[in-house]
Amino acid sequence: MIGRLADVLRRRGMRQGVIGGNRRWLGIWAAVVSAQLLHRVFKTKPTVVRYELKPGDTIVVTDLGGPDGQP
Repeated sequence: MIGRLADVLRRRGMRQGVIGGNRRWLGIWAAVVSAQLLHRVFKTKPTVVRYELKPGDTIVVTDLGGPDGQP
């Protein structure tokens, strides 16, 4: 729901602020775009490990949940 609201504010801010020249909407657009960019940069990324297996090698996959104990 917040993502949808941010998208609406970003689009309206682009139309009315960046293109239309309304300074209030330009500020809203800048805040929303900055927040989305920061979220994209600092969100946790999944751990990916790659191993080359030779014939006869086995692996064990264990799910320990997220960093805070949540799955």
